[in-house]
Order: sequence, then C-alpha cells, then structure tokens
Amino acid sequence: MASEKLEGAELKKMVKLAKKKDMPFAFCPGKKKENHVVIVDRRKNPKILAKAAKAEGDSPKVAFGTMAVSGKILELTCERVVPQLAKTLKQYLRLNKITLNVRILDENGNELESDIEDLPDDPEFDQDDGQDDGDDDAPAQAAAPVSNDAPPPPPPPPPGPQETESNDSDDSNDASEETGASAQELAARLKAAQPGVAAVQGGVADKLKAAMAAAVGQIKSGDLGQAEKTVTAIESALAKLGQAPAAPEAPPQANAPDARALAARASALKQAIDGTSEPVRAKLLAALGAAVKAIKGGDLPGAEGGLTKIEAAVQKLGAAPAAPPPPEPAPEPLSAEAQKWATAEARLQPLVDKAMAEKRGDLDAINRAFNYAKDLAADGAYDRALAAAGKVAELLKAATSATTSAAAQEAQDTVQANLVPYVKSRLAWINTRGALRKELEGLKAAIDSATSGIEGLEDVSAHSSVLFTYLDGIDSRLEDTLETLVEAPDGDRREALKTEARGIIDTYRTALDEPFFQAVDDNGFVKTNIRGAALDSLKQVSDALAA
Repeated sequence: MASEKLEGAELKKMVKLAKKKDMPFAFCPGKKKENHVVIVDRRKNPKILAKAAKAEGDSPKVAFGTMAVSGKILELTCERVVPQLAKTLKQYLRLNKITLNVRILDENGNELESDIEDLPDDPEFDQDDGQDDGDDDAPAQAAAPVSNDAPPPPPPPPPGPQETESNDSDDSNDASEETGASAQELAARLKAAQPGVAAVQGGVADKLKAAMAAAVGQIKSGDLGQAEKTVTAIESALAKLGQAPAAPEAPPQANAPDARALAARASALKQAIDGTSEPVRAKLLAALGAAVKAIKGGDLPGAEGGLTKIEAAVQKLGAAPAAPPPPEPAPEPLSAEAQKWATAEARLQPLVDKAMAEKRGDLDAINRAFNYAKDLAADGAYDRALAAAGKVAELLKAATSATTSAAAQEAQDTVQANLVPYVKSRLAWINTRGALRKELEGLKAAIDSATSGIEGLEDVSAHSSVLFTYLDGIDSRLEDTLETLVEAPDGDRREALKTEARGIIDTYRTALDEPFFQAVDDNGFVKTNIRGAALDSLKQVSDALAA
C-alpha cells in the first residue's frame, strides 16, 4: 500500500488548505522526529486516517480530528490526543519548514494545551497561491431525467467562474445564503422524492437515481447551490410523471416534551415530596402517580402540565425538587474485537493474579505481556491486544508446571546471601508496577461513572485512557537492571550496575514529582495510594543497593 504520510511541500500544501476549511487529520508520533506520521485529507473520516497513521507509524498511540489555520496558529480539534501533542507537532512542522504555533482543543472547543510564541513572517506560507481546494473526487453531473410523455428538464449548468470561486471556499453557509436552502432542507427534499423515484420504471428510473446520487455528493461536498438545482430538476421530472414528492416531514418541535426528561422530573419530585408531611404528601403522591401514568400512556403534554402544577405546589411548601439528572445515554455497543478482548481479559486476570500469589512461572514476563496487552486495548488496537493475550496464555500455561512457591523458596536459599535483598526488592517493584496500573484502572472507572450522562462531559470516558500514558516513564528498566545485577559476578561489573540502578530510581522519582502524581491521590473520585506505594517500593530497592 502506498504511503499516505505527508512531508515537505505536500504537507505544507495540505496545511495551507486548512486556512480555507477544516481538514481531517491524524498524527502518530514516532521514536524520532523524522518518523512522525502526519496524514491530512480533504474528505476522509479522521478515524479512517487514524488507522492508516497507526499502520504506517511505529507507535500504538494516535491523535486525530480536524485542523484549521488562523493567522500563525494551527488549531487541532481532537477526538483523541497523545501526550505533548502541541510541542511534538510544532517541532515536526518546523522540520518540514512550516512555521506555525499549535493549539490543541477538545471536541467542545476547550483548550487542552498549546505551544505559542512570537513567530517571524513566512511570505511563502502566508501568500494566497490560488491552489484549488475543491473536491477532486466529486461525482460528475448526472444526466437529467427524461420522460416519454414530457420533455426532460435541462441538466444543471456547470458552475461558472464566479461559482467556482465560491466553491473553493467550501463554505456551506455562503452557499445556503445564495440558494436559500440548507443541507438539512435539501436532504429532506431528497428523502421525500425517494418513493417517487422508486415508482418510476425503465431507463427514466436509472437517470433519476443517478441524479439522486449526484445530489447526495453535492450536498456532502458543500456545493449547495448546485445541489438545489439537481434536487429541483428531480422534483420537476417527478411532477411531470405524476409522482410529485410529498412535502418533507417537519422536524420535531424543539419545545415538545420528552418522555425521558419528564420521567427525570418525576423522579426528582418524588424525592422532594418524601420530605413533606401528611396529608399533603398523600395528595401530591396521588397527583404524581397520575402524571407518571400519563407518561407511560404517551400523554406527554398532559404529563408535563401535571408535573408543572406539582412543582409549583412543592415550591410553595419550601421543598423544591432537586434538579433532575440528565437521562442516561444509551451505551454504545462494543465492536466484535472489543467483545473478544473483554472476554479474554476477564478470563486471564484471575489466572495472572493466581500466578502472582503462588509465585509460579516467569512473573516478570507475565506481568509485562499482560500490561502490554492492556495498553494496546486502551488505545483501541484490539487485534494486537488479543495477539498479546495469546502470549500471556502461553506463559500462564508454562507457569502451571513451574516450580511451586516452596521450591522457589528453596531455590532462593541457594542464592548468595548478599543477593537476596536485590531479588526481593526486584519482585516487590514488579508487583508495585502492576498495582499502579490497577489503581489507575479503578480511577478511570470511577471518573467514567461520575461523568456519565452529565451534559458537557459526555466525551470524558473516550479520553480518560490518557491516564495510562503517565506510566510510560515508569518502565521495566529497573527490574531488568536488577536481574542483570543478580546474574553478574561480584566486582566492578556489579558496582556499575548498582550505579545504573540508582540513576533509574532517580529518574522514576523525578517522574513521580510531576504535577499529575503529586495530585492523583487527592483525585476526589476514588481513594488511591499511587505515588506513595511507588516511592515506598523504590526506597526498598535503594536500601537494598546501599546494603
């Protein structure tokens, strides 16, 4: 498959297009600057670009969304982010001779991070080179429908110079002002015309269907002026064939009562009524019962009127109902790959815990493989997570025939006495790293539960996996160094490994002093001891090295 990664002049061209319209993008960070993968496309869904970037890059993490350029700032509105995205992307742009500041926003327009400074002018980038940003793949104009009984309406004329210039901006609002029809209205008219097109037979039907497809493409590309001409031509042809489309369905009233919202109001009123005294309570509960019955029976206007009267009565009694919670959003169904991973994780977790408790098998390898599988699943790479889960299963199978805890103790007794502290502290650190991930998994679950259904926080659960990126700096280097230290002969080599281990511990402690770890155990969602447990375990290793 050809590379979709953009560099140099091609990247600058696509970024310049973002001055005229929002451009879908994906970014996969590489281990080196030159290995970063940036993909920008005029019309592809950002999630599709994300898959392509992840497949081409060397990291399981990927950011995606839309980009826009305003002045000297490149703004990325992200559905998913990666750590230090603003700084990393700015450096990559500079590597490709694109001088822009970078600001990262979430889907609601809230700023997540930025890298802003005074920048020199870039005449080459700032000038308008008149390059076409139109839809290269826009469908060709379909032939206008014809009838044996009446002359066909003329096909929509090709856009003239003025229209072409307007289309280059791809501004749906401008097109709407010119035609008087929005994309939603044109889509509704097309939907109303579908039954008539389906009733037409012969070659005329094929031409009508082709015109319908052309209109859909024009609406999607934002060419609303041309789309209205095509839709009008279809409607005229259907009228001459006696298949005039019905008027499009009117959108639901914005103020029409909603059953779920009414049920939430009723629930809040029940709590307020419970705080009143008899005989008022009985009367209010009877009225509330009638309102609930009306909701269930579909009489939503009647139910709304009844609830409004009850609320007024409760307020007079000084027991105003609490604001009803927003209705719970319907959970998104898991994909087949996600369901397979959930099943595999549920099956493996108790087996891993059992192996750790009994100290069976290669605990380091089991921990490392299982945590790697969880990281992949957290990033949505379920296929790779399942492959890693297979490796975990193999290690657990080998662990069933491994030495028992009693035999392990006997083997430990054969280790030189001065190496036992290193062995113990290494195993303790391995278990601590596993516990850190479990603590963060519990925090993520608590955050997702607390923010579920709250207006403005609907997307928190989609981004809360970023918590696990803070463990990236607390890796397996220490346990690997301690393992080498135990195997090394006494002397200069062992002393050098001790020095190396102390340096790694200092690196971990620096990471644990960052603002995230300073605040995480006071998170307000669930009780954790992430920083304290890590520091205690590192102290145990330091004491062993000093002995």
